[in-house]
Amino acid sequence: MHRWLGLSVMAALLSACIPYPAYRTLQPQTQLQVLDAHGRPLAGAQVTLIGEAHATPVEHSRETRSTDAGGIARFSSRHAWKSEMLFLHGRLQYYWIWCVSAPDHATLVAPFETPQPIRLQAGTPEPCPPPRG
Repeated sequence: MHRWLGLSVMAALLSACIPYPAYRTLQPQTQLQVLDAHGRPLAGAQVTLIGEAHATPVEHSRETRSTDAGGIARFSSRHAWKSEMLFLHGRLQYYWIWCVSAPDHATLVAPFETPQPIRLQAGTPEPCPPPRG
């Protein structure tokens, strides 16, 4: 009887979500250069860096910067301690997304790993995706 009770408790603990502290990068130190369709630096473009994590329905960070005369938007790193849960599928996997817009240019939403510099094509700007969660 005690053996089954012990096994039941252990199975319940292994299947439960276990909280633990984790020091996470909410935003990496990075920059993005934005060019127009002709390859010229695009000053005044709005570059948004959105941080998300697999296995969560919420956005973890969002910051918007304007490009300078060289077409570059710079972002400083941000870190924080988070209380996370250990799920059966593992821990949270953080990733980032660029959203770039400028007047008279089509908005670009692209993965963080997109090669730089990026070129915006002429078109109608649209808003970046709204925050999740």
